[in-house]
Amino acid sequence: METHILFFILAGLLIIVLIGATVWSARREKSRIFSNTFSTRPPSTPINSEQDNEIVPNFSNTSLNTPHSENNEQLTAHFAQSQREEIEQSISNIKISLPGEEQATFSGQLSAQHSTDVSAQPIRETATSEYSISTQQPLEQPQPTQNENVQSEESVSPNSIPQIITLYVVAAEGQQFYGENIVQHLENLGFQYGEYQIFHRHIDNASSPILFSVANMMQPGIFDLNNITQFTTVGLAFFMQLPSTGNDVVNLRLMIRTVESFAQSMGGFVLNEQHQLFDEQSRQAYLSQVSSN
Repeated sequence: METHILFFILAGLLIIVLIGATVWSARREKSRIFSNTFSTRPPSTPINSEQDNEIVPNFSNTSLNTPHSENNEQLTAHFAQSQREEIEQSISNIKISLPGEEQATFSGQLSAQHSTDVSAQPIRETATSEYSISTQQPLEQPQPTQNENVQSEESVSPNSIPQIITLYVVAAEGQQFYGENIVQHLENLGFQYGEYQIFHRHIDNASSPILFSVANMMQPGIFDLNNITQFTTVGLAFFMQLPSTGNDVVNLRLMIRTVESFAQSMGGFVLNEQHQLFDEQSRQAYLSQVSSN
């Protein structure tokens, strides 16, 4: 009984060994096949080399070149024939004229050109004569009389040209003038609100001539009394137009005193037309300018 068991065990082991040997040999054979396949594959060649190694067919010796050469010969013959026809046509168009005929034709052209020049010549002569007459004989203009000369000189004299004398009153840096204070101080100095919505200093009442005026330095330069409580400005411009009513120097002195009084009451500064402080030198320059006029 024990012998049979040992026999079965040995048989099983033998079967297992055979199966393992078979599997091992099969794998070895398979690996050998694949290794031989990859090792024996011929090296791949690039496509360009194959194209370069291709034999380029030579069409020069083939029969395809024969129709092309025949077409070229036909085109050459047609071109030569058309060129020959053009030459013959140009030769036929050539006309041989005798010397007499050429002279007659040339004389006819000269006569036509001469007639055109002759017909145009009177017009040019007339225009030239008219131009010479107009340039040689200028129109006589009436000479102004002595009185007219004096009047024209007076009309162009500098005294008749209106001039504006201007003085500015500006607030201190960072400050402004308020509308109610402006109106109060201007009225105390004799100014009256009137034309152009600005204040004027008259000789007497509002219907009398204006000596000088004052406007707002800021655009549009007016004083809106309806909104005077919200009105503010950084400066005012006092100006007088020359010639003024009466004595210009006296009126200018009055305006200077008025401007200085207003600036002192408002805590501002007086500037000249160059926006510089109005000092004694500026005062003398203003007075000399007015007195020279």
